[in-house]
Amino acid sequence: MRQSATMLQIPGPQGMLEAKMNRVGETERGLIVLCHPHPAYGGNLNDRILETLANQAIQYGYATLAFNVAGVGASVGQTESAAMAAADLAAVVAYVSDSKGSTPKLLGYSFGAIVVSEYLSAQQNLEALLIAPVLALGSKRLSDKARLSGQVIVGSEDAFAQPKTLSARFEPSSVQLIEGADHFFNGYDEALTKAAEPFFNGT
Repeated sequence: MRQSATMLQIPGPQGMLEAKMNRVGETERGLIVLCHPHPAYGGNLNDRILETLANQAIQYGYATLAFNVAGVGASVGQTESAAMAAADLAAVVAYVSDSKGSTPKLLGYSFGAIVVSEYLSAQQNLEALLIAPVLALGSKRLSDKARLSGQVIVGSEDAFAQPKTLSARFEPSSVQLIEGADHFFNGYDEALTKAAEPFFNGT
């Protein structure tokens, strides 16, 4: 499917946020906003897992928008927590909703999945795919919630996202386990995209 990439600047709480949008033409079925891993460990909008899933989204007819949280790349400001980054996500969602007239789906990986969860704790009406969410990075507000929402994919050998903890915090039917994969899914790209198919095809 043909696509075109455009770099954008989106107004955020601390200043402009750097973003990259991939469009697929006039037949788009929607847009997915992507949230990257922790900036302290090099996380940014060009993350390998996000690019793998963005390419998959495009094959299903979705436009994608990945953005750098404050202090990453050309994004202005600083990020000290997932809750702070969730304010950036809120600004991106508002931008997308205003410019496209529709509500996006959300996808986050690792720290980015917790950013999505922080945002969802106040906005329950968005579909979300959470890849290996590290719950320890969440705020007290998030830890106090009895149940978290979203579809979850995690590797059975993930030492950071801890599959048993995720199964206790999300609806068990929403958690998919990839046997043998660790937090970085090296060598498991095919298994990851297969597990993500229901999110993209709406099943």
